[in-house]
Amino acid sequence: MLLPANDSVGGAISFKVFQDVENFLKSSEWCYYKSNSEILNIFANYKKNINSMLENDKVLKVVSEKTNSGSLIKIDIVNQMKGVEVELKIIGANGSDLLFKEKTRLTTDEPTLISQTVKNWLTKYESSIPYDARIIGVLGNQFTVDMGTEGGIFPNSEVVILRPTRKRRHPLLKEIVDWETEKIGSGKIIFSNKKQAQGNMLQYDTRKKLAANDWVLVSQKDKNSVVKNINYEEGEKYKFGKVGTISFKLGIGKGSTTNTQTTTRKIGGTLFDLDLRGLIWITRNYWTELELGKGIGSYSKKEGTITNSSYSISQSDFKVKVGYKYLPLGFFYGPQVDGYVGYASKTNGLDTNTSDGFTETSFKGILLGAKGSLPIQNLIRVYLDFSFMFSPGYGEETQIYGEADSTSNYEIEIGGNYLYSPNMTIDGALNFDNSSAKFIGPVRSYKVNGTALKVGATFTF
Repeated sequence: MLLPANDSVGGAISFKVFQDVENFLKSSEWCYYKSNSEILNIFANYKKNINSMLENDKVLKVVSEKTNSGSLIKIDIVNQMKGVEVELKIIGANGSDLLFKEKTRLTTDEPTLISQTVKNWLTKYESSIPYDARIIGVLGNQFTVDMGTEGGIFPNSEVVILRPTRKRRHPLLKEIVDWETEKIGSGKIIFSNKKQAQGNMLQYDTRKKLAANDWVLVSQKDKNSVVKNINYEEGEKYKFGKVGTISFKLGIGKGSTTNTQTTTRKIGGTLFDLDLRGLIWITRNYWTELELGKGIGSYSKKEGTITNSSYSISQSDFKVKVGYKYLPLGFFYGPQVDGYVGYASKTNGLDTNTSDGFTETSFKGILLGAKGSLPIQNLIRVYLDFSFMFSPGYGEETQIYGEADSTSNYEIEIGGNYLYSPNMTIDGALNFDNSSAKFIGPVRSYKVNGTALKVGATFTF
């Protein structure tokens, strides 16, 4: 059921939005919608208290029971200086379960654009529903489901029957983001019309029998055949959601290069850099990423006797990674831990001056790392990324120190992401980088350090 839409200007906007979204629901094929004028008329008598009523779990539960609704759709519109703030909530039949929530700010109060935003969210919610249909009737080993050919369920379709056993809520947002289920068995559809279908159980996986509200999942091969043989205008819903991400960051920071022989010489200055990253999902948990970085700047004397008044600096980074994403709570909206392995190369391009002991150097080797991230609000996630090269190789453009006896490299990045839109985040990070090589006979060392503040964006495709 679509609850009365609410705004802060006496319904001037919400009434038109309500009408548009209601027409969208009436023509949809993923839910049964029926307007209930009696309930809406009752709400109309309580306009002054409508906000508090629609926030009351007990009131919403009664509404769901009286209308026989499995879920309630609630739209809030708050007028602001320039535009409106729009929020959509989808609430379960018990009045308290938050099944879906989206919120954004629009720079317009045009009802058509507001309702289109809500319709886009409803389409997104449709793709997140964890079942294709529900059982509404049982007779022995036969069952009836609440979807038919309009929902992609056809005769001879193979189905799996699941029973939800536990809800998983987001630890901070309290939104239901996942379900634990138990497989009851498998069956086959024997009859289907536009609105309903009937099937027979072929195999039970437990001693439990079918029951109303069990979930029905159509086999993937039958879904694929539906896509091939039927021309759905909304066929996009059968496609896999996200393939990967592309991101960039612009940075400004401080860098330095230090060599220690009989004395210590250090040069440093401001660096400007650009990072580009492309990530591809291999499976739900496995991914691969390519990272390219370029930094430029100018260094001057910081310590010791330096003959050159300044050094131009050009840094290059290359990383290729393969990783595994561990989800401690079982869903993507919760905490995430990534472990990865790959190859990395870091080049520190300095003007060569053998008397000062500086030249272009590089560190290359196997990369190991881990990244942990945690949501702290609905739209904000923070992370900590630590990586290092395992005994990297050291190279010089002009030989000054020769082959290194020991090398090390590590990088730490602390950052966060703000979800600006469903397919875009605004990113910020503080990065620390350290590479060093040590030599014996005589004892010498060469170190490259950098600290940078970076901002950018990530786009999902």
